[in-house]
Amino acid sequence: MNTFTKATLALLTSSAIATSAFAASGSSDDSAYETYRNSISSVEALSNTLDAKGIQYNADVNLKGANTFTKKADAYNDKYEELQTIFNAAHFAN
Repeated sequence: MNTFTKATLALLTSSAIATSAFAASGSSDDSAYETYRNSISSVEALSNTLDAKGIQYNADVNLKGANTFTKKADAYNDKYEELQTIFNAAHFAN
């Protein structure tokens, strides 16, 4: 039961962070750096959720050639999408 509670909390946290990160990415009020930091947070939150569920994944983000915060945020958003696909496959397989 304790593991289930932790996994549920991790999922809710990652969902909230991801939602705010993707919503903020289109906001004209956020700087490129803030968008980049939000993208990093989204990947970290989803990684924590995958860890809690014992799912194998690779959270390494390839930043080669990403020389601006916008490009780095795009790389992290791509990794987030990849991790989300892994999560969905494992979570909804039952």
